[in-house]
Amino acid sequence: MTIDGRLLLAVAAALGVMFGLIVLALERRMRHPTPGLRLWAVAAFLLGAAAALHALQGIAPLWVPAIAGNALILVGRACTVASCQQLDHHRVRGRWLAALSTLFFAGVLATLLVWPSFPARSLVMVAGMGLFATWAAASLFVSAPLSVSRTVTLAGFAGMALASFSRIWAHARQIDEGSAVDLHSPVIAVYIGALLIFDVLCNVGFVLIITDRMHERVLQLARTDHLTGALSRGALYTQAQRDLQLARRQRSYTAAFIVDIDHFKAINDTHGHAAGDSVLRHVAQHGQAVLRCTDLFGRYGGDEFVAILPETDLDTAAIIADRLRQCVGQPMPGPPPLPRGVPGVTVSIGVAAVLAGGQGIDELIAQADAALYSAKHAGRNCTRVVDDPPPPGKPPLRVIHGGT
Repeated sequence: MTIDGRLLLAVAAALGVMFGLIVLALERRMRHPTPGLRLWAVAAFLLGAAAALHALQGIAPLWVPAIAGNALILVGRACTVASCQQLDHHRVRGRWLAALSTLFFAGVLATLLVWPSFPARSLVMVAGMGLFATWAAASLFVSAPLSVSRTVTLAGFAGMALASFSRIWAHARQIDEGSAVDLHSPVIAVYIGALLIFDVLCNVGFVLIITDRMHERVLQLARTDHLTGALSRGALYTQAQRDLQLARRQRSYTAAFIVDIDHFKAINDTHGHAAGDSVLRHVAQHGQAVLRCTDLFGRYGGDEFVAILPETDLDTAAIIADRLRQCVGQPMPGPPPLPRGVPGVTVSIGVAAVLAGGQGIDELIAQADAALYSAKHAGRNCTRVVDDPPPPGKPPLRVIHGGT
């Protein structure tokens, strides 16, 4: 069986519908909508419909593929560019996209009604498709670091632009001819087949980008406590172990402190669990604001939070912890205030530190918990350090090549 352009266009129409449905199915599975998803699905449906209309070349009236089919292609390609811009949270150049689509469609009408010429009409369309494909590729290239999925999508758009621009010279030589397209021509079949392959690459790459976003979202949910936005206990332990391993190599201090909300059960019993949740978020926001970008802050369980401070000795950690204790009693700028009737929030904090990662994370937190117990017995709303802090370490010995 000879593969001609009409068969390839039918395949392109079916693939357009299939990829549009796949993208919509992915959107339904995502709890938080991803920008650009629906617009890509609309573009896939429009391009699939355009391929179906072009497959009717020689069967349906000329205006069906020439006007309706080309209009769908231009709108679909413009939607693809807008989807790429939305995907990376860029401002969509809607006016520019609409103006270019209108300009190229006016060229299609002119070469159909004023100056009838298929090569000229095809020249206008391949120039428009090449421009939109180049725009989409540039948007993906400059927006974010290239991943495998983004590279596949970029390769599809780049190939589509190259295939379109390569046809400009051939159509420019035949600009004065008025013959219609021959879908049985091997040259046309090769051109349509190339566009089909590159379009499949674009769709597959886009689907991979969305699945990467879903994977990142799942990891973020696993790493973050959904109520307070602080690190989850598992993520806190994992990253703290890495900090302790680094401290062993560098022979540096690693400090930790535990934050316990004073009389939290009484707040829950008196004002309700919604008020207790507000207090937890209040403390978490202050903790994330006070700590440094290299520190870790996570919810340990119930009304307790744990902070891990790499390359920090006991005295410095105690200063940071007490600064947090003092800030918790103040309102946080931006977020909603605590519910009415909730008394001023106070916390008790226990601080500990180890040298050169000499102990594991469990032992470090156990020491901080012992200091927290001392803070509670001292009347709460205070900061206490561990009774036996680690001695200052000696500077590490370094082997210098050619010396001692």
